[in-house]
Amino acid sequence: MTPSRRTGLILCTIAAVVWAGTAPGIKYLLDVYHVPGVTLAFWRDVFVTIAVMGMLLVRNRAALRVSRADFTPLALLGVVSIGIYHALWIWSVSLNGAAIAVVLIYLFPTFVTIGARFMFGEQLRTVQVIGLLLSLIGMGLLVKLYDPEQIKLNWLGIVVGLTTAVLQAFYVLYTQKAVRTVNPWASLGITMATGSLTLLAMLIAAPLVVGQEAAPGIFAVGDLTAWLILVALAIGPTLGGYALFNLSLQHIPASTGGLILVLEAPVASAIAILFLGEQLMALQYMGMALIFVSILLPTLTKKADA
Repeated sequence: MTPSRRTGLILCTIAAVVWAGTAPGIKYLLDVYHVPGVTLAFWRDVFVTIAVMGMLLVRNRAALRVSRADFTPLALLGVVSIGIYHALWIWSVSLNGAAIAVVLIYLFPTFVTIGARFMFGEQLRTVQVIGLLLSLIGMGLLVKLYDPEQIKLNWLGIVVGLTTAVLQAFYVLYTQKAVRTVNPWASLGITMATGSLTLLAMLIAAPLVVGQEAAPGIFAVGDLTAWLILVALAIGPTLGGYALFNLSLQHIPASTGGLILVLEAPVASAIAILFLGEQLMALQYMGMALIFVSILLPTLTKKADA
């Protein structure tokens, strides 16, 4: 295994672990403080944007000199795979329930593998196919798809859930391309900024669509404690996860990175057990084990290291 590939695998693994704190944090703000989902997504992206842009202005202003040829697609990526994606993720949870929504979004490594084949000419290896299958089976066990109560899908829910997976895959694939010519921090700042503006537009337009009473408020976060938790969620798991993942794509292909990110699901479950008092069944632990095996497969084969 080359030093560069090892660095990429380590960065991506840490990104998945760090990112795993996002879901429990969001759940806590939704359940305890009843923060509207779109409002939460908006401020989370805003705080990440402020942190990244502030850091670049202080330490590396030259990185912000991005050509129009690079800036335009990155801005569109932020609109689609940050702003719209974050809004659709919340909608998917409401339509499908959290368990099914998680399964649908974690189909994205499959789309990444397919996309990488056509965009970058990456060869689809047997070990990757086995890893994807194991991760899907493990994810199904982790979210209890064997429980009939969990299976309450509808066509709209399926479409929305699959769309979140496609948009996540699109982010992974295009970011791999972007970091070849644009500083990873600048790439993150641009996408988060345009994603924030997209969510702001949704919040402003919401009263016209659902009515003033039902529309989420821009400042409907709650007391000071809720704001502090939201800032910590943004600067910690969200910023850390995105930044480390963007950096990892300088060293490993998108298909490998996408598969490693599936690690986020079992780690998030572990955090929920430790800090939110949730419990897992034996089959769910088996699902976690399958996910870990699926992630290790590409790193344990000589062919994957070639």
